Amino acid sequence: MSSPIDILPVEVFEYVVADLCMNDIVLLMRISKAYHTFLEPLLWTRIEMHRIGFHAQNIHNRLRGEEVRTRQDPPYDPGPDWDGVETDLDVTAHGRAERFLKTFSTHEKWGKGLSEGRRSYLGSLVRWLCLPVNLGLPYEHPADVDPWNSFANFVNLEYLEISGFWVPPSTSAPFLAPDHGLAKLRTLKLRGYFPKEFVQWLLKEPANIKQLQLGIMDAPVGSSNVGPHDWINPPPPENRRPANMEGMSGEEIAEWEGVEDLEQESVAPRALACLTPDIMSRLTNLKALYLCKPANGDQLDDDLIYFSEPSDKRILEEWNALLRATRKTLVYIILDQRPIAHENVSDGSSNRAYMRRCANGPSYKRFVEMVLPALLESKECPNLKFIRFFGFECDDEVMDVLYGDPDYPGESVDVPNQIQAAFPHVEVTTRAGRRMIIWDDSGEILSGK
Repeated sequence: MSSPIDILPVEVFEYVVADLCMNDIVLLMRISKAYHTFLEPLLWTRIEMHRIGFHAQNIHNRLRGEEVRTRQDPPYDPGPDWDGVETDLDVTAHGRAERFLKTFSTHEKWGKGLSEGRRSYLGSLVRWLCLPVNLGLPYEHPADVDPWNSFANFVNLEYLEISGFWVPPSTSAPFLAPDHGLAKLRTLKLRGYFPKEFVQWLLKEPANIKQLQLGIMDAPVGSSNVGPHDWINPPPPENRRPANMEGMSGEEIAEWEGVEDLEQESVAPRALACLTPDIMSRLTNLKALYLCKPANGDQLDDDLIYFSEPSDKRILEEWNALLRATRKTLVYIILDQRPIAHENVSDGSSNRAYMRRCANGPSYKRFVEMVLPALLESKECPNLKFIRFFGFECDDEVMDVLYGDPDYPGESVDVPNQIQAAFPHVEVTTRAGRRMIIWDDSGEILSGK
């Protein structure tokens, strides 16, 4: 005789189990094969690997309300809430995400060895995925890892958000882009370090993407002070100038003039431009766009840290092209510029004071020249309602006495009011934003700052 619950309509049974936690669902799955078949997708549809409070803590204060409203708690316990002090909660989340990706890996040393059929089935259940990819500290990157190829299994993704920490190519398997794309993807948020070919594959079929957030970094470069043989993240050979150029001809020297010289005492993080014209032209339904990049704004530190002007120009060219390609559908734009700071900068100034000091530096001037004209073409943006700026203009509400000169850095063109004049019906706001703090030795971004 069958149980009365076995004959419940599907929609009623879904309502009964909707508020169960993961442990309860796992226990219920053991009742019968029918229960297991029905309940298993509930465990895999929505995967959130970050700790509670991670997203609100790491977003700008002015956006936290929106962030909280747009997120739902996962159907399981992701661990305790952040208590405002340094804890091991992030480390736990990183380990949990690593184990999750290993489940879908085929790497002979890194993966768990699930059958191809099982990997394909479980991967097809995942619709919403948010996780960090962090496989080691700057000084302890493990060998034989494969974090990127696992994503090829998630063919039905609608939401994907990744916080990417640096994974050296020398320690990881190369990404092999599959023939299929992610045709159902609606939201894509990428922050941190990613292989360029991985990003381009995620955007292989971009027609249905409505929300896009990009803050993608190129490979970090460590300090040359530790010596070439001890570099944690050495610059690529093509970015190392010959030790002795005195014996070169004029033509040979000229070949190096346009090349970034990354063999420096300290190299700032560099944005990585990944989007092709084809990708941008097919983002035909994009509504919300959030772009973030490092910036050199502190002219007083030019001799202490090298900032790549060619890299900055490349990403601004991408911003310009992307805004022009998608402006007919855009409703919401956020542009986030983060001046670079050394890891010990917190000993010398507050974030607000540092941001004021760096607001209108060289990166700001390049933005005004290369991107602002595209933003001012109001007739091409019929649906635009909101533009948010972070880190582009001074914020004088609270000034640190250390950087209290009202004449520094100056030369603002008042980007927000220019935009407001061009778009009288658009809500335009500007905030101080945040700096981007790096580990001096490795050149990697220091998370949580």
